Amino acid sequence: MKAQTPGRYPLALRLLHWLLALLLLVQVMLGFAAEHWTPRAVSDALFPLHFKLGVLILCLMILRLGLRLRLPVPADDSDAPRWHRRIRSCVHALIYLLVLALPISGHVIWVWMGADRTLIGGLQLPPFFVPPHDDETGRALAWYVHVYGAWTLSALVGLHVAAAVFRQWQGKDSFIALRMGFGAMPQAKIREAWIHQGRDL
Repeated sequence: MKAQTPGRYPLALRLLHWLLALLLLVQVMLGFAAEHWTPRAVSDALFPLHFKLGVLILCLMILRLGLRLRLPVPADDSDAPRWHRRIRSCVHALIYLLVLALPISGHVIWVWMGADRTLIGGLQLPPFFVPPHDDETGRALAWYVHVYGAWTLSALVGLHVAAAVFRQWQGKDSFIALRMGFGAMPQAKIREAWIHQGRDL
């Protein structure tokens, strides 16, 4: 397996990180616009787009999880206290969980509504279950997960961004660019990272 440059995630994970960040921002705005900010006719046009984008996000997130388990990633070089690192890990885990749960709960709602599940090119997503006619409990539960999960995800992503910006500001080391950027990594930073990990160049 090819060694990864210290302090920097593999290119595939960096691309998926920023692509998912963009798609999630668009998806949240689409959902809120369709639910609250637009006339009924516009909402009817936005909801199918919201559904299709949710399926795409779910597929990309599964791909990201698979690559995350397969590819080498930089070690945690933070000198923060253990409780701080545990909170950061919990926030990351919750973000991953919610990004998976939101499209799934949205699909449950979509199937319960009997809405069109056609994706690009005429491909139709299977329903995966048959909703009961006399019990709306599952639909209500999926709705709560979807709506409150979206608010929770928005808050967690905001916390994640704030923590990354704070670390970059505190360390003055271009942390975001070095971890998730695409430019050349300065040789001084590579040497510093190897030394920090106890490796010799």
